[in-house]
Amino acid sequence: MLLRIFSETYRFSRNIAFRYYSGNPIKTVKVQVRQGVVVGREERLPNGAPYHVFRGVPYAVPPLGKLRFQPPQPLERFETPELDCTRFREPPVQRDRATNKFIGSEDCLYINIYVPVKSSLQPLPVIAWVPGGAFTFGHGHRFLPLSLMMEDVIVIFINYRVGVLGFGCLPEAGIWGNDGVKDQRQALRWVQENIAYFNGDPDKVALGGESSGAACVSLHTFSSHANKLFHKAIMQSGLVTNDWAFQRTPQEKMYRLCEMLGCPSKDPKKILEFLQTSEKAAADVILSKTNSLILLDDRRRSTPFPVSHVVEDPNSPDPIISAPVLDLMRKENTLNVPTIIGHNSGEGIMVVGHWFKKLDEVDQDLERFIPRNIPLPTDHPQMKVLTEKIRKFYFGGGKVTYEKIQDLLNLLTDYTTATDIKLAMEMIATFQPQATVYAFYYNYNGARDFFKPFKKCEHLEGACHTDELYYIFQSFPDDLSTFNEHDLQMTKRMGAMWANFARHSDPTPMDSDITKEIGFRWTPVGKPAVGSDLGQDYLIIDRHMRMQDEPEKERGDFWREIYRSYPPLDYSVIN
Repeated sequence: MLLRIFSETYRFSRNIAFRYYSGNPIKTVKVQVRQGVVVGREERLPNGAPYHVFRGVPYAVPPLGKLRFQPPQPLERFETPELDCTRFREPPVQRDRATNKFIGSEDCLYINIYVPVKSSLQPLPVIAWVPGGAFTFGHGHRFLPLSLMMEDVIVIFINYRVGVLGFGCLPEAGIWGNDGVKDQRQALRWVQENIAYFNGDPDKVALGGESSGAACVSLHTFSSHANKLFHKAIMQSGLVTNDWAFQRTPQEKMYRLCEMLGCPSKDPKKILEFLQTSEKAAADVILSKTNSLILLDDRRRSTPFPVSHVVEDPNSPDPIISAPVLDLMRKENTLNVPTIIGHNSGEGIMVVGHWFKKLDEVDQDLERFIPRNIPLPTDHPQMKVLTEKIRKFYFGGGKVTYEKIQDLLNLLTDYTTATDIKLAMEMIATFQPQATVYAFYYNYNGARDFFKPFKKCEHLEGACHTDELYYIFQSFPDDLSTFNEHDLQMTKRMGAMWANFARHSDPTPMDSDITKEIGFRWTPVGKPAVGSDLGQDYLIIDRHMRMQDEPEKERGDFWREIYRSYPPLDYSVIN
């Protein structure tokens, strides 16, 4: 269900993007990079300034045949001396949940580069963006970074392997896992090699993402290449501490997949050969089986993603991560890049519509919303005690009815996203005192919002999952001219703060235009605002921007008390 909801947006955006760039006369531009010459095209920003865009620039060898289920291999030379990069390449192979059709290609390791043209020779900061999509779909063709380019920032969208092809893991067969994240790392290596040819600054690369893309970025921040391949991080509505960010039984899932595909052998080497070469393991066949990998407990008690990250086997060559991330978070100085971390006020709007006609089922099984990191077996008597605590706090002790949909939305927001992010930031403040973390709470509703009107949820309070993306980036074929006054103001403010962060590691530098406009500075977590005795830690992003102590603190305190009463496996900081 959730995967289908996500994919409807991507299908809509992808179709517009491909139509928008068909048949237009173009002015080409060429840039010499280490692998050859890329041929892009010149476009115009809403203010009339030119920018150059290079679509479908390969950053690795296509992961086909023997390279399937393997880490990406560097690309030494382009296939032609001059490579046509004026049009999008196919997105990563995925199944469109809205039409159930196979789209994309396994030959998908490409980036799209957007470069504002400046007369100054001063190198420009870079934002490299990891698209989200539940680890199973999504691509870098969805948005235009017009407002960021108007802030003199180069923007790069990274396509990477998704689904089982990007996140399958069977170490005994030499499938180490996290290949999609390793694709992103290889793209960052390409950026370090080549971005100077586009007037980019290789020492000012911000890595950003939203949802599962943000969880990937979060994983990168605890890897050895942090502060080498990138120097700051932006994580919106997702961290590696979210329940859905790691697989619990990856090997079991891969053996199950092989069985469904008809693999004739249990020998690990033959399994790898089968997955790389057999027609029975064609990409569309794998996709048709992917949702069958979701375990029953995942369907009931988690956000049902079939695949996600893994902690890699100790024998994994060049791993992304080989120790539990929460262990790394508890070690000092493991987070050594400035970060922006935040979530939206109504994240649960993404899924609450699914329950409109199933409220009796929700009411009878509130136990499904007990976090899985609380170490109690499902048949433990305290599970019923916890269930009643949830009922009393969110629903006043009564039944879950349509009149209490807003309360259910709040529970879903906390359960899927907000609580894990809040507690992770407390861990960072405790164990990573040197880290500079800017926290935000996005609460703006505007005409650019997608999911609330799409799911007929305008009556619900809060900003939905993904809403902020439509004010950081633009959809095809937006040129900002149709934006109303408030949406345009929000777009300019978000663009200015994210650009400042990429350039200065500070979203609101002293004496910057955005700081003067809003009248204050966005201060890092744990550091009080000037003239205040309180640690006003969150930027509330809304029509009236302001610094505030933890938003929805009563809900946060409820879960802190739960975790103190039932010490979890993960959040030792609050015990």
